[in-house]
Amino acid sequence: MHWIDRVKNVDRRVIYLLILFAVAIPLLRPIGLPVDISPKAQSIYDLVEALPNGATVMISFDYDPASRAEVHPMAEAIVEHCIRRKLKILAPALWPQGPSMASEVFGKMEKRHAGLSYGSDYAILGYFHGPTEGDPQVKALMGNLTEAYPQDTRGNQVRDLPIIKSYRGPEDLGIVISLSAGDPGVLAWVRQGVSNYQIKLAAGSTAVQTPQFTPYINAGQMVGLLGGLKGAAEYEKLVGVKGLGTSGMDAQSIAHLVIMLFILLANFVYVYENFVLKRKV
Repeated sequence: MHWIDRVKNVDRRVIYLLILFAVAIPLLRPIGLPVDISPKAQSIYDLVEALPNGATVMISFDYDPASRAEVHPMAEAIVEHCIRRKLKILAPALWPQGPSMASEVFGKMEKRHAGLSYGSDYAILGYFHGPTEGDPQVKALMGNLTEAYPQDTRGNQVRDLPIIKSYRGPEDLGIVISLSAGDPGVLAWVRQGVSNYQIKLAAGSTAVQTPQFTPYINAGQMVGLLGGLKGAAEYEKLVGVKGLGTSGMDAQSIAHLVIMLFILLANFVYVYENFVLKRKV
């Protein structure tokens, strides 16, 4: 059999197997392929880096397990950075599933950072349903945090937590970061938090939402934005960790490369068969 025929009749299971390896290997062992850092990611990093030790930040977990693959990696990278900078983290949620996402992230951080103390270094405030979803939620959170959250997810009285003792209001927040998969999320924080309380707002969102939020960056209403898995990989590179964003981008890039090689091979076979072999005949 001519080698052209062997290539044309290759078992499709071989192709599937190569794609499997191309995806699985980087996920298990991140490579760290080059990632360009966007100004939107750099500005978030720079602002967090510039905050003094002990400053309070708010990270709102406004997503659920359906968007975990895109938003969770950036959540881990941002929380990792804040912990390294010894910042105090308040973690509310505008989505009912948000507190479980926060618990996963901070549970991982507790294993990584010995001495991380709940109530002093961070607090998972939980889901706040508000009068209605969206703007009223953020307005209530910004207006009176302890009234919105009498108790946290662990049943503690929020007003008694050490992290709350020095918190007076939104003016004490060095930055607010909404990790958003839809509505309610970033837009509510812009309309209420930025417009009424002048907070410094950044966001991490699914890739499909990113174009919607870009005008707020241009208007100066947001200080930065991470979009999808690439945004997570960018922040991981800035922080210096190879997490789920890096491994996901590695897997995606290598899988695309394998597919491109098969496309090139198919075109080469076509040209060789139709222009080289026919001339020989």
